[in-house]
Amino acid sequence: MVARRFTVLALLLNFTAALAGTYDASPQNISIIRQNYVQVTQLAAKGQLLQVKRDFGCLGVSDSLRVLSKDRSGQVRKYTMQGGTDDSSVTISHYFGPDGRLSFALIEAGAVNGTQQEWRLYYGPAGNLLKLEEKTVHGPGYPFGPLWQQVVQFPEAAFDAPSPCP
Repeated sequence: MVARRFTVLALLLNFTAALAGTYDASPQNISIIRQNYVQVTQLAAKGQLLQVKRDFGCLGVSDSLRVLSKDRSGQVRKYTMQGGTDDSSVTISHYFGPDGRLSFALIEAGAVNGTQQEWRLYYGPAGNLLKLEEKTVHGPGYPFGPLWQQVVQFPEAAFDAPSPCP
């Protein structure tokens, strides 16, 4: 019975590894993700991304403003969510490769006490999180909570979701 459990576990681990591919958080793979980020940022700076916005204008949610940005072929390359409360704000920017897969997310949060924090999340081709960097840019700190749990893999579904307003 124990041998069978180990066999099943080994098969599951091999299947999971196959889904994740050979991508890891190596400097080379992180560099590829950063190149995509630069490419998307340059496309946006040149006005080569078509933006569609939904602004719900409510407080207390992280996606009161949603911005979907597509390239000329209609592929989503960036999805941004913004929101906050009376004393804090959050922007979550998602960057997608030409194949439509999430490769990078940048979370920027600020609070009235002067705190600014950032989270940088790097994703592999199977959607697996390769690396998470967290940094307090300025200030004494603020209990923002696990904002990285709000990162989305499917931007069009998130954009089209009903209003988050209470």
